[in-house]
Amino acid sequence: MKFQGVVLAGGQSKRFGRPKAFAKKDGIPFFEYSIRALEKHCQSLVIVTNPHIKEQFEKAIVNETIQIINDEIEFRGQGPLSGIYTAMEHCPAEWYMVSPIDVPFIQPNIFEILLRHISDQYEVIVPIVCEKIQPLLALYHYSLKEEMKRNLQMNQNSLIEFLVNQRMKYIFIECDHYFININSQEDYKKFIQAN
Repeated sequence: MKFQGVVLAGGQSKRFGRPKAFAKKDGIPFFEYSIRALEKHCQSLVIVTNPHIKEQFEKAIVNETIQIINDEIEFRGQGPLSGIYTAMEHCPAEWYMVSPIDVPFIQPNIFEILLRHISDQYEVIVPIVCEKIQPLLALYHYSLKEEMKRNLQMNQNSLIEFLVNQRMKYIFIECDHYFININSQEDYKKFIQAN
């Protein structure tokens, strides 16, 4: 069973004002925390990004085993669903372990918890934290690829709506600290600079 790590970094970071991937916590770029949380559990890792910051990633990442690719041109700008589909298109695996780049408190044990629940019965393993589904920190099975493509072709790019019809296992996790995402400068001041 092959596990592919996927770091989603295709957003424009408009609310943050600059690419969030390269903002730092304790001197370490946010994207590095996502890599560290994933790499322990997967055979290979890919960062799916947009053309505007791909070169920045190429300069920042010294590990040559990490692929850096752009979203599929056909679906560029269609959000996380496009990013996950792009990873499936370029990186064959059975399961895809997904993380965004704006969760600098994420830890490898979150993926350990999710991996325990892998089964032929499910196509998605997704955490629920404080009654909120966390589809950007989840596991996706390769069997979803063609349905993702069909949705994207119809411009139906909501990941939450896509998940409604899938065989999904919810994992309830109590600690929300690991799932804090930094969307704005206010978030950065509150969660990063204040600590």
